Amino acid sequence: TAAYSFFQLVASPILGKLSDRYGRKKILMISQFGSAIGYLMFAFSNNLPLLFVSRIIDGITGGNISIAQAYIADVTTKENRAKGMGMIGAAFGLGFIFGPAIGGFLSQFGYMYPALFAMVVGLITVLLTHLFLPETVNIKEREHIAPTPFSLIEIKKVLIKSGIGYLIVIFLLLNTSFSLFTGIFALWTQKKFGFGATENGYFFAYIGILSVIAQLKVLPYLATRFKENKLLAYSTFYLFLGLFFLPFVTRWEYLLFTQLFIVLGNSMANPSIQALASENVQKEEYGETLGFLSSAGSVGRIIGPIIGGELFDYWGINSPFFFGSLIILIVFVYLQVRLRRKLPLL
Repeated sequence: TAAYSFFQLVASPILGKLSDRYGRKKILMISQFGSAIGYLMFAFSNNLPLLFVSRIIDGITGGNISIAQAYIADVTTKENRAKGMGMIGAAFGLGFIFGPAIGGFLSQFGYMYPALFAMVVGLITVLLTHLFLPETVNIKEREHIAPTPFSLIEIKKVLIKSGIGYLIVIFLLLNTSFSLFTGIFALWTQKKFGFGATENGYFFAYIGILSVIAQLKVLPYLATRFKENKLLAYSTFYLFLGLFFLPFVTRWEYLLFTQLFIVLGNSMANPSIQALASENVQKEEYGETLGFLSSAGSVGRIIGPIIGGELFDYWGINSPFFFGSLIILIVFVYLQVRLRRKLPLL
C-alpha cells in the first residue's frame, strides 16, 4: 500500500502535465493499460520483489486520477464544476461498496482471481475510453507551444505564483485527518465494541453508500446555493463534529449518526477544493495543477494511518480522532477568518 501511494503521488502531476500537452484520452488509455499490466503481474506474483514491482506499476498508472479530474474541468463550467468533481467521488464510493464484495467472493477460488478480474476491468476501460470518450485537448494547438520542463521552478510557479499552494496544504491536512479515521477505525471498533471483519465490512459499505448519496444528490443541491469557498468551510465544520464526537459514542448504533457528519464533510470538501484549484489556473494547466493536488492527498493518505497508529498505541484508542478533529478545527478557523475578511482562499 505504501509503495502504491508513494508512486501515485509522484506520478499524478507528471501524468496530469502530459495530458495537458498530449491529450487526456491518449494518456488516460496508456495509464489504464498500465494498470491492467500491474494487476496481471500481481495475480502471478510468487515472490516479494515481483509483488512490489506490480504495486509500483499500478501506483504510477493510478496517478491518472488527475487526468480524470482535468477532463471534468474541461467539460464543466465554474458553476457546475464541484458537481462534476463529486461524480468522480461517487464513482470511488461505488468501488468502495462493490470492490471488496467482489474481491471477497472471487478469493474463495484463489487469491489470484480478484487481481485477474481487476485486469479484465482495466482492459474494458481502455476499450470504452477509446470508443466513447472524446478528446477535450486541442493537440494540434498545443504542438505549437514550447513545452515547459518539469522542474523545481515549474513546481514553484504552480504552488506559489498560481496561488493554489494554500489549497494544496488544506487538501493535505484534510486527507491526513480523514485517513487518521479510516486507518484505525477497524481497530477502534474492535477494541470498543468487539467488532470483527464482517461488522467492519458492513460499516465501510455503509460509508460507501452514504458517500455516493452525498456526492450525487446532496452536493449538487448545495452547489447551486453556495459557492465552493463556503462549501469548503462548511465541510470542515461537519468533519470536525464527526471526528470529535466519535470517541464519546457509547453504543455502536450511534456510529451511524456520526458517520453522517464525517461522510458529508469529506464529500463536500474534496470536490470543492478540486473545483477551486481548477478555476484559478489556465485550462492548459488543469492536469498539472490537479496532479499536484492529488499528490498532496496521497501524502495525507500515507502519513495519516502512520500517525493514527502511533497515537492509538501510545496515547489511547481515542487520541487519533481528537488529533484529527484538532487539525480540522484549525483549518475551519483559518477558512472562517478569510471568509469574514472577504479574502479569497487563493
